[in-house]
Amino acid sequence: MADFQPMSFLRYVHTAAMDAAMNMAVDDVLLDAARAGAGPILRTYSWHPPAVSIGYAQCADEAIDVEGCRARGIELVRRTTGGRAVLHWSELTYSFHCADGIGPAAHPLQEASRILGECLADGLRRFGVDAQVERGSSPARGRRGACFASTARWELTCGGRKLVGSAQRRTRGALLQHGSILAGPEHLLLADLLPAPAPVETSLAVASTHLGDWLTGTPQVDSLRLHLAQAFADGLGLTMRTTPITEDELRQATRHAEETYGNDAYTFRVRSRTKTAEPA
Repeated sequence: MADFQPMSFLRYVHTAAMDAAMNMAVDDVLLDAARAGAGPILRTYSWHPPAVSIGYAQCADEAIDVEGCRARGIELVRRTTGGRAVLHWSELTYSFHCADGIGPAAHPLQEASRILGECLADGLRRFGVDAQVERGSSPARGRRGACFASTARWELTCGGRKLVGSAQRRTRGALLQHGSILAGPEHLLLADLLPAPAPVETSLAVASTHLGDWLTGTPQVDSLRLHLAQAFADGLGLTMRTTPITEDELRQATRHAEETYGNDAYTFRVRSRTKTAEPA
């Protein structure tokens, strides 16, 4: 990977659907690669089986009905980024990784979020969805509720409703931003998995939207991911280079998934708040 020079190439990686622990572990491994000088990396992926991810600072038992998830075969994982619960089902997930001082990571948190939000919006418009970057709202507060029940600054909406939820973290000399682009209505099932009494907020059905609301037929996610990758490269002034995840990266991720994200001791411990840009 040494041939990827910072801010010359955008390495684009698409991985097959993985379980929750592996998806989070692969993001960490790619963040390490970017930190080590591999240049900016964009990854797209999906989840199998469906999973709920909770924010880094959330208490799992307060954020989600854990037993309800288990009864439905829905996995649970704690993200390294902040924000609130997301049900990953019918969606395309993206993650962007780069070292401090490189591209968006040369800017403060909110400006970096704006730059990446504009890349996301451009990719969605190329795909045929008129996504807008939300400019007026501040990051949502609170550790309970659903990510897609409210929209934070620099997140994406369509028709005034939230389409993409993102979160960013700066850690050990690198930036990670990842988020969920809703393709279908399955995320609405999260409303049944929030512990009672749920916070008073706008319902998911009113506050959120998905690609299927704006397209004729089933959203072609493979086409969307390619539009996104090119939009990120163009928006950052880079040449896109598509590469698979390597066997070594998969080995590292497998080990990390077993030690951290697949470990209940990590998932269920209460974390102190960290410096993050929270989605909602």
